[in-house]
Amino acid sequence: MASFAPGIFMVNKILIIAAHSASLTPVWGEPALCRLARLAGSLVDEVELWITPEIHGGLGRAARRLPARVSQKILPRDDMLNAARQLDWAPGEKILVLPGNSLWDRFSLNRVLRALQVGKAERMDGLVVSGPVELTAALEICSSNRRLPLFFSSPPLPWLLGDKADAAEAESRLVQNLAAATLASDGLLARLVDRRISRRLSPTLARQGIPPNAITLFSTSIGLIGAWLLAQTGYCQHLLGALLFWAAVVLDGVDGEVARLTLKESRFGHYLDIITDNLVHVAVFIGIALGLYRGTGNIWHLYALGALLLGFDGCALVIWHVMDHGTGLRENQASAVSARLVAALNSRDFAYLVVILALIDRLSWFLGGAAVGTYIFALAVWLLSRGRPGGGTFP
Repeated sequence: MASFAPGIFMVNKILIIAAHSASLTPVWGEPALCRLARLAGSLVDEVELWITPEIHGGLGRAARRLPARVSQKILPRDDMLNAARQLDWAPGEKILVLPGNSLWDRFSLNRVLRALQVGKAERMDGLVVSGPVELTAALEICSSNRRLPLFFSSPPLPWLLGDKADAAEAESRLVQNLAAATLASDGLLARLVDRRISRRLSPTLARQGIPPNAITLFSTSIGLIGAWLLAQTGYCQHLLGALLFWAAVVLDGVDGEVARLTLKESRFGHYLDIITDNLVHVAVFIGIALGLYRGTGNIWHLYALGALLLGFDGCALVIWHVMDHGTGLRENQASAVSARLVAALNSRDFAYLVVILALIDRLSWFLGGAAVGTYIFALAVWLLSRGRPGGGTFP
């Protein structure tokens, strides 16, 4: 659950107004209103839903998907206005009012909440309220479905659905916004190649209701089969193993995209993804070394494997130290640096190098280079994390 420090425009809760029929628009098999309620409930501590009887009735069985922790009031539109005038306000309380037919993903809503936290309220006129008069005006905005600057100056999200015909457009915008959520953690080749493929697969799998964790386990299986082939002897086996490893890398991006599209992100899924990623990476390292040793009988390939695994562990320990202690970092830098370090350790771009070297039958170059490179990476992170007086050395 997010916890926001006090700020000029910090919101104490989110109030969702479901007064427009477009709130029922199905997005990935779920009404837009249910998506918004689940998303808001995962980001702030207090969420309230005011819903008209017509919209509530239109939800049908989907009403069960509304989170139990989101308090609900079923009110006709006129009664909503009366409730707004009679609402008790705590001193300094601010509420973010969102139309039930507004489309968000975790990245876009979190971005707005953090902007409000530091006092940046551009394009939020009419939706951040601090009293009955402002809330009444916000209710009229939500009921009239007026497209405020917020909903057309930040493409592709957030966006305001107009009618049920907008379902395809809504899903398309969610897919377009996937790139923004992974921009900071993806390597160059992942952005240019992997994501172009995964964003074609993810919508289809999301519509089929495939669980993200099932995709994670499937991609892990593909990667382990690739590692087994790399451990065999022969050019064709090594090339096929490298290609399967690359396919696993592409699929590894699909699970997170499906989770974001369907709002099925979870702590378990996050750690499952990290563990399986590193499991496949280590298995590929071992497979390459064993394949080279079995093909040549050169014991130095096994020594290089040992050095590589020790270096890999060293990278993990140095990164853990920086993340845990924030050595040399200002507090507002720590989370960004940690994210970059973890992304660097789990970078998937080296899969392309494995494929290229398998293609020219030079996998030994990868083994030797990786064995040395892990120590260089660990040393560089350690030196950068030492810091200097007056602030951290990380950018």
